[in-house]
Amino acid sequence: MRTPTRAALAAASALALALPTACTTDDTDTTASTTVTFDDGWAKATGTEMTGVFGTITNPGDTDLHLTGVDSDLGGSAELHETVPGASGMMMQEREGGFVIPAGGELVLEPGGNHIMLMELGRPITTGQQITLTLEFDGAEQDVTVSARDFRGGEEEYVGGGHGEMSGGMGSDG
Repeated sequence: MRTPTRAALAAASALALALPTACTTDDTDTTASTTVTFDDGWAKATGTEMTGVFGTITNPGDTDLHLTGVDSDLGGSAELHETVPGASGMMMQEREGGFVIPAGGELVLEPGGNHIMLMELGRPITTGQQITLTLEFDGAEQDVTVSARDFRGGEEEYVGGGHGEMSGGMGSDG
């Protein structure tokens, strides 16, 4: 039986190291390396168990991003919400499937529209308080910080177990 020479072993090793690079494609997940910005992010200061978070999430990348969830440092639960027409006015509900933020585009979160809902809060949120949110994308997470603001809006009231219809104007959540 013939034993391999050093040159043959070196060539085989070099080829083995080169193959994974030569066989990779450009289909890598760019979500993990893409950083969004959350401009003018804020939460409504509240003494109740729920509130809304608003601002503009911008995707500077060249690939659409899928915002699938959110978490906060306040505990409780957090959901992505939309506002839709209901039987007796506008109604907010969880946005099934989350939101797509287009490449080079933005997602506007605003009172009376799309927003992040923080629920089951165990303590009040005070004006000026800093809140850390973890935005969840397919395959990646990013922390952002928002500041609580005093905001009266349309003085809405919410009914139902965390979701419900809004009475009054459409100026704010929670």
